[in-house]
Order: sequence, then C-alpha cells, then structure tokens
Amino acid sequence: MLEILARANVSQDVHRLANLSYIAAFAEKKGLTIDEVTDVIRFSRDDVTRELMEGPFQPKLHLGGKFGDRTRFSDGEWPVFYAAVDLATAGKEAAHHYGRRAAGDPASPRAVYYSIVRCGFSGEIIDLRFPAWADLISEDYTFCNALGREAHALGVGAFLSPSARHEGGTTVPAFIERTLSGPVIEATARLSFKAGHVDMEVREPL
Repeated sequence: MLEILARANVSQDVHRLANLSYIAAFAEKKGLTIDEVTDVIRFSRDDVTRELMEGPFQPKLHLGGKFGDRTRFSDGEWPVFYAAVDLATAGKEAAHHYGRRAAGDPASPRAVYYSIVRCGFSGEIIDLRFPAWADLISEDYTFCNALGREAHALGVGAFLSPSARHEGGTTVPAFIERTLSGPVIEATARLSFKAGHVDMEVREPL
C-alpha cells in the first residue's frame, strides 16, 4: 500500500515524553518531589538522554528479543520511536496511555515522571494526514500495524500521522534510529491520575 504514496525528505524538530523505569522507581521509593526528580535527571543528563533516544531501538530480553509490546505502528517485532510535531500532542498521547494504565489499577496509582525530549528528525517520510484513513486513529491497531510493518520493510524513515489523542495534532512514529539527532531534555513532567483525569505538572531545568 505504501509504495503508491508519495515520499518526501523532511527535517524538523519533534517532541517526545518518555520515562525511565529506574528513575520512576527511585523517585517512588525515596518520595522525591518533581524538583528533586528534575535534579536527578539533570545530574545524569547524558546517560538519561542516551537511554531515552536509544531505548526504543534496543531488543528487550524480558520480551524475548522483541522491541516492545504491541503499539499502534508495531507488533513489537520492529522498533518505533514515537514522537509528535508539537509538545501539546506529545503530552496528550503520553497522558492517555498513562491514564489507561492507571485507571485499571484499583489501588491509588502513583505519579509517574517523564522527561520531555526535543530532538531533530531528518529523513524520508510518508504523510498519512491528507486524506487520513479513519483506521489511523482506531483503537484496533491491525491496520496501523500493517502500515508499520511495510514502512519498516521499505526503509521509510517515519510517518506524519494524525494523533488519536489530540484533535488536529500530528504524531511522528520514526522507524530508523539514524534519522534522529540532537536530543535535548527540555523539562520534567509529573503525571498523576485522579477521579478519571490525568493532571500534568511540568518543571523546566534551571
């Protein structure tokens, strides 16, 4: 299907909210505030940035060598780096997935800390926004998984795709690690789930 769609070379900044399990666990154990977590990330900035960027492209031993669980554009057999054109869309996407997990926890869910990362994307893209297929924002990932499999096989750098969580927003699922560069951790976000709603608090590093 993708072979009949136009491709273009694009260079632009993208945004991603990502968290590291060991920092989240450390923060919970120590009862750290968002300012203290921001200090931890600042102190370990190079290591944190490297893991946030490289993590999606590394096979996971605990998943039998897969790159992750099933997501919109992958069944786990190939890597995807999920980002968005703007920070608002990245935040809405992260908040939705955190809220879905938190809502299924009968206990009071803990807050989760994310790093807000901005990096450059430069590579070949296929724009799926105009006209957009309805299945691109469906809760059934079958159609999107098929597109992701084809993009991975064809060596497509990324899609520009409509966001399922932020009307009018654009996501950038990237399939090739070398298309991403120059990461900057812009802030720390604290997501908490209360009464069916996700609150996000942001702290920018000093």
